Amino acid sequence: MKIILINDEKKDLAEYIEAIKNVDEGVMIRGFRVADAYRDIVTNEIGNLSFPVMVEGKRIHARTFGTFEVYIDGIPVTSKYNKTRELFAYLIDKNGTMADIHEIQTALWEGDTAEHTSYLKNLRADMIATLEAKGVADVLVRQHGRMGIIPDMIDCDYFDMLSGSERAIRMYNGEYMSQYSWAEFTNGTLMGIKEEYMSR
Repeated sequence: MKIILINDEKKDLAEYIEAIKNVDEGVMIRGFRVADAYRDIVTNEIGNLSFPVMVEGKRIHARTFGTFEVYIDGIPVTSKYNKTRELFAYLIDKNGTMADIHEIQTALWEGDTAEHTSYLKNLRADMIATLEAKGVADVLVRQHGRMGIIPDMIDCDYFDMLSGSERAIRMYNGEYMSQYSWAEFTNGTLMGIKEEYMSR
């Protein structure tokens, strides 16, 4: 367990930390006393939490800064195929824009000309089944030969940054879905947003 203590009155946090450790010695505690310096530090600490901070009304949380991870109700999502996660990541990268089968195949198999239609159908079915089992399949928009997601149903650092959230911009450290090569273009866009923010 991680606990972050913030004290903007600049009082000593030692007594609070000691009291918590008396209850649970295994707890990891971070305490910050300097009011005008804690924002960036705490933002980084929250970004490093093993599980996301839940946003009220949104059951799905996607972390795109660094490596991609997706959670439902705070629990990491697992699926039958490893590439199912990449498919969902790609749909998040599209930010609500519908993607057709050819486009998805080109991205997920990096221009490989082999036929992947059957495998992609399996990934799509696996993704739908995984989301249905958690009761959140309505996040997907499906049309003949195309699919997408509803961004408003997902708490996502990438979406927040695009909307101008200063917290998200500060959290971004130059890495975006780093395990996927197709994410490099979007990462360039995010770098531009960060540079503009830093130059103000």
